[in-house]
Amino acid sequence: MRIKRILKYVGISVAILILGFLAVAQITYQSIPEIEPPGKMYYVNGGEIHMYCTGPNNEKPTIIIISGGGTASLEYFYLQEKLSQTVRTCSYDTAGIGWSPANDIPYTTKNMSDELYRLLQTARIDGPIILAGHSVGGITSLIYSAEHEEQVAGIAFIDSSHYNQTDYFGKEFEDAFDKEMKESLANFWLIELGNNLGILNLLGIWNHPELDNDEKDGERRASMYKWNPPFPAIKSMISNLNLSIEQGKDAHYDRGDLPIIVISAAGPTAGDSREIGDISIMEYRKGIDKLHKDLAELSSNGKHVFVNGTSHTSIVVNDETAEHVLSLIPNVKS
Repeated sequence: MRIKRILKYVGISVAILILGFLAVAQITYQSIPEIEPPGKMYYVNGGEIHMYCTGPNNEKPTIIIISGGGTASLEYFYLQEKLSQTVRTCSYDTAGIGWSPANDIPYTTKNMSDELYRLLQTARIDGPIILAGHSVGGITSLIYSAEHEEQVAGIAFIDSSHYNQTDYFGKEFEDAFDKEMKESLANFWLIELGNNLGILNLLGIWNHPELDNDEKDGERRASMYKWNPPFPAIKSMISNLNLSIEQGKDAHYDRGDLPIIVISAAGPTAGDSREIGDISIMEYRKGIDKLHKDLAELSSNGKHVFVNGTSHTSIVVNDETAEHVLSLIPNVKS
């Protein structure tokens, strides 16, 4: 009887602790203020799209940073700060991400290219432009440059996705990758629930000190996840990922002497024992590097470089990355 009584009190104590934790999490979450974005909001596709432009208005091309899938423009502010010391640079949030409210348009690279074109038209940025696409934003850059080649003066692929990046590694890898994507979609409700309860914010899940440009970035990120949760857009991105990659195939053709630079991450992978299918992370990285070389070879004026000590994420906050992007400027035809 005594053991039962002890277990009862332990259970009550645990329940009180859990309720207390949830109460604190919710109070903290509800107190997160809505932070006004830098830059401007533009009316595109029936809704607002956020864009932030900095740097001098000179005769040089404007650099347009195209975010990786589901990533807010905030994560590129450091890169933008470095680039805009030399040239006009703009970052933006696609619909449903960052400071841009969601719409009903599926998240595909082709739709993202169309959205960017309408955004630039609304903002009266006609070109010439240099596209700096990170991750799946690289495919969007390729599609945009194919459809609006008269505007595009160069492309910087920053650890970019490639249309062939699943087929390249074989069927076992492709099947394992598709399985991971389906499982992530099936479990996404847990992330949404944790966010809505304020648990993820209280645990500091959205804090990324290595990406922060200043001490306010953590507050801005928390505000985004409360006032404009990106989860519907991210789920749409994952659901349409294979289509997005396939859309890049049609834009993958010779670009003459268009200035292109492909910037690959080159961080340590030897201690990473994960596998996707039968492919280790090290083998995957080597394969991606070969695909990046293929991107550089789309132009006779293409170049492939590596940024040592970086990952797919941290490459965008490395000074060397900004220097590589700016290296396109002297090669741009006037």
